[in-house]
Amino acid sequence: MNRRLFARLAAWPLALALLVAGMAGAAPAAIAESAEQVEEIRGLLERYHLSRPDGEELNRAAIEGMIYALGDPYTEYLPPEEWEAYQRDLEQEIVGIGVYMTNHNQSVYITDVIPDSPAERAGIQPGDVIVEVDGTSVKTTDEARNLLLGKAGTTANVVLIRDGRKISVRVTRQLIRLASVSGQPMGDGVGYLALTGFTSDSPERFAERLEQLEKGGLKALIVDIRNNGGGYIEAAQKIASHFIRNGVLAHMINRDDVDTPLSVSGTPRPYPVVLLVNEATASAAELLAGALQDYGAARLVGRNTYGKGVTQLLVPLSFGGVLKVTTQEYLTPNNRKVEGVGLAPDIVVQGPAAQLAAAFRAAGGKTLQITYVLGNVTINGVRMRQPNAVYNQNGVWYVNGHFAAAMLGAELGYDADARTVNMTRDGKTLSLRIDDHRLHIQNGLSAFDIRTLAEWAPELRWNVDGDTVKLTLTAATG
Repeated sequence: MNRRLFARLAAWPLALALLVAGMAGAAPAAIAESAEQVEEIRGLLERYHLSRPDGEELNRAAIEGMIYALGDPYTEYLPPEEWEAYQRDLEQEIVGIGVYMTNHNQSVYITDVIPDSPAERAGIQPGDVIVEVDGTSVKTTDEARNLLLGKAGTTANVVLIRDGRKISVRVTRQLIRLASVSGQPMGDGVGYLALTGFTSDSPERFAERLEQLEKGGLKALIVDIRNNGGGYIEAAQKIASHFIRNGVLAHMINRDDVDTPLSVSGTPRPYPVVLLVNEATASAAELLAGALQDYGAARLVGRNTYGKGVTQLLVPLSFGGVLKVTTQEYLTPNNRKVEGVGLAPDIVVQGPAAQLAAAFRAAGGKTLQITYVLGNVTINGVRMRQPNAVYNQNGVWYVNGHFAAAMLGAELGYDADARTVNMTRDGKTLSLRIDDHRLHIQNGLSAFDIRTLAEWAPELRWNVDGDTVKLTLTAATG
């Protein structure tokens, strides 16, 4: 797990001066001897070691050694260049061309182009396949990303395949700030908001998007904080005020066991709220989820969260860079521990697309319009990646069991004695033995022949056009 992604929670987004002063009176002998030992060993290493270490290398090693001794993965020293990168990461800024990509069959497809980005200005389009960047062929999104990122003002020569023919474009990289909040109506009065991080402007963006959805008539809201690694606590407080009248976001406990509650005061929504969470929901995102769950302001759907229940203080250093140091552990309003434990969802669902379908059902949604193509699933206009949601095996299209259950509002189970996989809804059960050709099992996951599902659930309509599968469910029960 990327340490930086899950160590982004800062106690305050402000600079804190660091004062290093001498101790009053004489230092204890043990401390003086220890400091003298360090300096003596440093000098001897510089003088005699075969590698000729310089003072800067040894100083950095000493700093890293002190931090390592704490056994805390979130406390770290950030030199000036890493501090700049950390700040960009915190604000969700990148230097690149502005595309979203996905892998399918060892090809890199562009799924989205950021508006007014270098890629859009160069004419790059969703559906283009990236085959080469600056003379180097690419087959994975990681390879493409590493080649497309770089310094602002530099150019990348990108070779694409579009409609079966190769085209070349020259793109100039620039600093791009990714939107931390996006959203849209999903139908049936259900609104969807994706919150990817708690940046300095995310509270304002969240309020704007929420107001837009409410003006269109909102009966329920889904807030997606999956893969949200955190950010500023103040941003989480402001966003929580849309759901909590009077209370606390969390109890902040310092090393002296002093509790400093983070207060929240706002206006709860008059409609149901569902939070989408997963194993990459961390830090400030867990603060928000824990508070809304404790106050009954939202139900959590998805997977158990990451479990980062400590906060860090950012301390500017006199010689440059920043020390990010853990200073507090937080507990939810009901004093639940998060560190190393995470938050358990109210409705457990596996798979990104299945989670969204289940959240839509939990929010009261009835009609689902689903499109699957090249590993991407679009549900009522919201797209995400889940390659195994629907797939073709020997000419037969199968639907992942968890995804099917979420779509249909059913329960998926396995009977070990009968060796059957069972889909149950309203007392009606679809039961298939594991050796039934209408059931496909891959990597321990079961999938149902789409024709069999449609026979069992008449409200399911489907059609296939090449690699594209469309599913429609109307007035489903469950």
